[in-house]
Order: sequence, then structure tokens, then C-alpha cells
Amino acid sequence: MTATVVPREIRGRVVVRGGARRRLVVLVELIVAVSICLVGYRYGATWFKEHEARWTVAILRFFGEERVSAAIPGHILMFRDDGQILDGAVTTSCSSILTVIGLTALTVSVLRKRRWHAVYGLAVGLVAVVIANDLRLIASALAGVHWGQPAMVLFHDWVGTVWTLAATLMGFLIMVWLTLPISERAEQDVAGRHTARRPNSWARPGLGYRTEEQEAGPNARRRTITGLMHRYVLPSRVSRRLAARREAGRIDYRIGHLPPEERAATVRALVADGLGAHIASLLAVATYEEDVTVLDALADAIAARQWEPVTNDRIAAVRLWARGWLFGRRSGRAEAAAEHAGLDDDTQQFAVPPDDDGTLVRSVRAIPPVPVPAPRPVPRQPERPAHPRSFARPAPGTAQTEDVR
Repeated sequence: MTATVVPREIRGRVVVRGGARRRLVVLVELIVAVSICLVGYRYGATWFKEHEARWTVAILRFFGEERVSAAIPGHILMFRDDGQILDGAVTTSCSSILTVIGLTALTVSVLRKRRWHAVYGLAVGLVAVVIANDLRLIASALAGVHWGQPAMVLFHDWVGTVWTLAATLMGFLIMVWLTLPISERAEQDVAGRHTARRPNSWARPGLGYRTEEQEAGPNARRRTITGLMHRYVLPSRVSRRLAARREAGRIDYRIGHLPPEERAATVRALVADGLGAHIASLLAVATYEEDVTVLDALADAIAARQWEPVTNDRIAAVRLWARGWLFGRRSGRAEAAAEHAGLDDDTQQFAVPPDDDGTLVRSVRAIPPVPVPAPRPVPRQPERPAHPRSFARPAPGTAQTEDVR
């Protein structure tokens, strides 16, 4: 039995939730991917055919092969020693346009959350695919120049097909490898070991499996392209802004390894920097932490910064959690105080100081009963006649008319 999610109108706009929203997102992703393929094929097929033929001839001439020419756009002319001229037409399947638009659509629809990492991985993957395809065209042209048309067709149709498949797979793997985070920053590596070293107290179903703890080797600092860009290329203001965005989305798992007192102090320090500065770590503490002292410290620190504006859904979530936690704690304390009071529902007992004879007098004060309000008088309804009124039967108390029949 399934429930149908109906779009709701909130504040004048239609809001779709639940499974309908997910289906709508998938439909939009498919439409965007198909649009990228159609537009890319429409405007990029001819460009890739002409330029890849030109690049192939330029590379061959650079290495001293003068028996090729790109005089006709999109064609590779091969002049053999026996006077035979071969015309190699670079078709759409010969170019790398299909792989290029496929990887682009995949990145936009699946890997777009990685943002600049996805753009960087896509750029490197596309360059690798184009280079591999040009190498295939170069090998086919050399086979045609030296061994004739049969060798060129054999290499292009059979060896080139396997070459294209391998190049496409290689470009995809390079793109994914550069887009996804490195093993030191990932949640877990291919073996299932959590390299982020999530504490055991924060382990929950669905967060992955843990293996036996192993001693980690010394972390050697290595140079990365991102570090070089931040250090030498980007302005300091832009670098600080990007670092702040990364810190807001990073979970600091070192918090879970600290003692409860230090965890509470660390949580207060993180909140003091602003709710948006370390919002991912604050949400992780609110979700996975089990120590009541740490949760109380987090809720109190968040409640003290109610003046901060709500700029995203994460800040709204952590503020709602703090409000609910404080409300539940207040209700729990009230119930605990009522339980520890030890008073009966109907009587209240209290002890008086003992007299000189050593006896203990325990007096009982009865709670006066609550007066029950008197029932309200029900207004009496007028009596209805036994027979319905009509022109043939006059109402009682009226003058009788004379029968003139």
C-alpha cells in the first residue's frame, strides 16, 4: 500500500515533497543529460572532426612525416610512395565527441555536488580522451601511408574499436579519480577502513563498517595542485573564503575522541565562531553524541546565539534541535522533581519536631474536595399539539367558527 504525495501550496508557492520530489529531481537530471548530449552533438561534432584531423596532421608533420595533409577540412590525405592517394575521412564515430558529451552529461547529472573538483576531473578526463583518440588517428594514418588501405582499414576498424573503448574507460576512471576525495579525506577507503578515524561512540548503522584499528604511518605533507593554487595563485581573500566553505562542510571527528569535559569545551568554542562556521561538526555532535553533558553544552551555546540569522537549512536544523533538546530537558526536570517530592495525590504529609517525650507526631492534612458545580436547569420546551395544525382542525384556545354547510 503506497501513499501518493500531493503537491502542497505553502505561502503562495507549490512545494513537492517525498517520493514525488525525488522523481522530479531524477526527471530533471535525465532531461539535462539528454539536452547536453543533443546540444553537444549538434554544435560540437563538426568542430571535433575538423580540428582532430588538423591536430593529427600537425603532430605527424612535427615528427617529420610530410606525406600527410589536412587541405580538406575533416579529412586526412595520405600520399604513398607509389603515387596512391588515400583519403581518410574523420567521421563522427572516429572523433571523440561522443565520449566528450557522455562524460560531460555524467558529471553534470551525477558528480555535480563536488563542484570545482568535478570540473577539474572532467577537464583532465576530456584531455586524456582527446589525446588517446588522436593517437589512434595517428596510428591509422601511419598504417595507411606505409602499408596501404587494407592495413589502415584493419587497424581503424578492429584495433581502433578496442582502443576507443579503452580510452573511454580510462577517461572515465581519471575523471572519477580526480573528482572524488583522496583516501586521507574520504570516509572510508576501498578496503572499508575509515581513514577519517570516526570514534566508536559515533558509530551508527549505515555509516559503513569498521575494521580493526591499525597504527597509522606518519602523515607526510605532499604538494597538491589545490595547495599550490591557494598559496601562489588565488588572492588571500578568495583563499580564506574557500577555506571557510570547506570547513563548514567538514566533520571534525577528533571531537569524538576527547573526554566529555573537553568535548563540551570544544563544542562551545566551535559555536562561538558562529553557527555557520562549523555547522557540519555541530550537526554530527547533535546526531551521534550520547553524553548528556556534551549535548547540554551544545544546546546552551546554540540558544545563546539566537540572534544569528538563519542562512541555510543546516543552521535551521541545529537551532530546531537545540530548542527541542532544551524543551525536553525542562520537561524532564519537572517530572523528576515531581517524582522525588514523594507526595501522594490526595494527601500531603509532613513531620513536626518531636516533643519532650520522644514521640513523633505525624499530621495529615486532607486536601479539600473540589466542589462540583450544580447542574444547570434545562429550559422547558413548549408542548406540541398531538395533531398537526391544519385548516381543517383549529388550534386549541381559538374561537370556533360556524359551520355554514
